[in-house]
Amino acid sequence: MASNISAFEPLPYQRKKIQTIISHLKKRRHLHIYGSEGTGKSTLLDYVYDNWKEIDNLLIPIYCRNSRTLREILLRIAGFLLDRFKHLESIDKFKRVKEIRYPEEIEKLNIRIFSNLVYTYLPQGNFCIILDHLEYVTPRIHALLRVLYEKALVITASRQSWKLTDYNFRGKLDYCLYLVPKLRIENLKKKEAFILIEYLYDFLKIDVSDKTQMLNDIFHITNGNPKMINEIFKKAQNPEYYKGRELNLKLILLDCKIDKINIR
Repeated sequence: MASNISAFEPLPYQRKKIQTIISHLKKRRHLHIYGSEGTGKSTLLDYVYDNWKEIDNLLIPIYCRNSRTLREILLRIAGFLLDRFKHLESIDKFKRVKEIRYPEEIEKLNIRIFSNLVYTYLPQGNFCIILDHLEYVTPRIHALLRVLYEKALVITASRQSWKLTDYNFRGKLDYCLYLVPKLRIENLKKKEAFILIEYLYDFLKIDVSDKTQMLNDIFHITNGNPKMINEIFKKAQNPEYYKGRELNLKLILLDCKIDKINIR
């Protein structure tokens, strides 16, 4: 049971969604990916990013895995631009030039300088900005997104749909965000979930006395949520959850809940 659970290739239910993302990239169309926690948004983005050269070698990806604050976004983008251009310059309101040559200098910049760098250097390359976990769209992030949409291709992902019918965002989002094409990611249907569950069971060489019952139990417990399915199988690699050839799913679920509390 020592196999790497993260090593498997996309399964059939994932390929269609991956192709949708790739299609938007090739057509240079912005895309917003949304769905509840654990449905696989980050997994899809990770796969696309890891295979970027085969998908579109003309676009330059800047992947912000943590986009919860404006500073996190700007820090990642500015750091990438410095690495690419080796030297950045920002001009303040008094026409003074600030030179940036080293990564440690990036950490000390304020939001205004960050923004100036991003707005100045993004048009100098064929960039695609990928913003994952973009949950809290504040007015300042609104302003950033408006500019990003003009200067680069943008792929965003969050739990919120950014639709006009989304009550939580009504009146809070700029109209341009409502208009961005959207891809919904949901929990897996029963057939899709069983493909994933059985794949992981075989991939990890798990052996229990009643495989069919175990697969059914995992589906009903997770309701087809890919993240929960993967978490269960990660723990199922540990011998402490077994008594003979019986897997203690209740203990696994308890430990998963404890892990979640500790992370928070």
